[in-house]
Amino acid sequence: MKKHFLLFALAALSACHPGYHLTNRTASRIGVDSLSAATDSSVANFLTPYRQGLNKTMNEVLARSTARIEKGQPEGPLNDLLTDALLKQATERYGKPIDCSHLNYGGIRNNLPEGNITTGSIFEVMPFDNQLIVLTMTGDMLRQMLNHFAKGDKLVIGGLRAKLHNGQLQSATFTNGRTLQPNETYTVVMSDYVANGGDEAGFLKNPIKSENINYLMRDALIDYFRQLGKTGQPINPVSDGRISIE
Repeated sequence: MKKHFLLFALAALSACHPGYHLTNRTASRIGVDSLSAATDSSVANFLTPYRQGLNKTMNEVLARSTARIEKGQPEGPLNDLLTDALLKQATERYGKPIDCSHLNYGGIRNNLPEGNITTGSIFEVMPFDNQLIVLTMTGDMLRQMLNHFAKGDKLVIGGLRAKLHNGQLQSATFTNGRTLQPNETYTVVMSDYVANGGDEAGFLKNPIKSENINYLMRDALIDYFRQLGKTGQPINPVSDGRISIE
């Protein structure tokens, strides 16, 4: 069963990875008991180039960290790093300023290690193929969003400093100098999962505008960490106090 599953996974990889192309597709049922030594050998030989290519991709060192980078509530170094990364990369792809970024806390699936941060590390943090969406919304809707995720200390944001009291937003200041006003409009980059109402955020399904910038969140993070690595400077993980509790 393990061999059949791996064969299927690698066939799927060959169909979608830019370096591999699936030119023919056939299927037949092979009983586990019918696998001979010759079959085992031929399957292993078939998988070898795929395994080597996959290992090379996943083991690419993007950057280095001086310590383990962990998520936390109400704030953590990983929360801050990821939302800053998404805001920077999305702004470059969008070609226009974006006011802030958001990431659902439950979508951060792992921490980042001390030492080498590889492409595989980013896949562990962000294993889903979520797209980045830029929503244009009113200040009232943005306040509703911030209050929604502030409940349970699950507010993960970039480009914004927020003060909370009893799970409610008291004030918000953008790092670009703007303040939160009910009738002004703001752009927020987030996952398509949340933009489409996931995490009980159905109120986000009717923004002023919704734009898919055709950029996977995971790819944005890989690009960001690769750029950090090229500077030659290691990451020193810290929280900057953007979420404060009164």
